[in-house]
Amino acid sequence: MEIEAGHVGCLQSREIMLIRHGTTAWNLEKRYLGHTDIGLLPEAEHELSPLREQFSNVIWDALYCSDLLRCQQTLTQIAPTQAGKAKLDARLREIDFGQWEGLTYDQLKDNPQYREWIDAPQEVTPPKGEPWKAFADRIDSFIEKRLMSFSPIRHSRSINVPKIAVITHGGVIRYMVSRLIPNQGFWDTQVIPGQAIKIRLDGNGESWVGTRLTFP
Repeated sequence: MEIEAGHVGCLQSREIMLIRHGTTAWNLEKRYLGHTDIGLLPEAEHELSPLREQFSNVIWDALYCSDLLRCQQTLTQIAPTQAGKAKLDARLREIDFGQWEGLTYDQLKDNPQYREWIDAPQEVTPPKGEPWKAFADRIDSFIEKRLMSFSPIRHSRSINVPKIAVITHGGVIRYMVSRLIPNQGFWDTQVIPGQAIKIRLDGNGESWVGTRLTFP
């Protein structure tokens, strides 16, 4: 991905932690969950405790979170002392499944439009749902404005590589990985609730390339 940004010619790096929210009732029931704003299950506190422990000594240079409740609750669980400095961003929402929100595969499998969408989600839109282009455009905007334009000179508290955390949704993470890491398709990434994916992003202000790092 190429963008226009400052510090052209100066190599910059940053570590990005993409974190999927914890488990909701609809996740357990395998219902499509996009913009519907439901919270986490009570058991999510235990589910997210490993991330809370792993991040206990990390000072984030920037912290971004989807504005939906399940992500805000995840943020509070994994970064309780830094949650107040997080920036909520609606661009980080999951895709809106429209009339298919809350339904399961079994309820939709005989719907011809659903079958077409499964085969070509970039070309078919759920009824009253969000077109793929709109979904992709808003995430691209977030990537360019918040991840690639992030200046360590302005934001970092140390000379170390800046650390950025993004608490968001499964589809958003799949899309981000496909945009940041060469030769990664949307469905190549599997991410379960409460999982974090770590990426190192290197660039010069104009072109950037990401590498997935081992975590934990």
